[in-house]
Amino acid sequence: MDVTLILDRADYLEPDPSAWVVSIARQLIYGLPVDSGRTRVAVITYGDNATVNFDLVRYSKTTDMSNALSFGYMGQRSHIQVSIRYDTIRYDTIR
Repeated sequence: MDVTLILDRADYLEPDPSAWVVSIARQLIYGLPVDSGRTRVAVITYGDNATVNFDLVRYSKTTDMSNALSFGYMGQRSHIQVSIRYDTIRYDTIR
């Protein structure tokens, strides 16, 4: 199973949403069978632009993914459509 987490880092989530966003993302990752190789996870963050924090093939261990989930406050607008469009393009190229 392939899972992409799309995380909003927009400024309306003040003062600093990163702590709870990362916490929720980590809980989701730890609930998936990643270490068994049955699930691949990608993380994309968005605000004004989309950023691939890691793609489906970068990490194969839950702890590595969890450690990679750290980012600060961006203070940007929320444009989820940019992230979804970006993820769709990336998914089509790595299948």
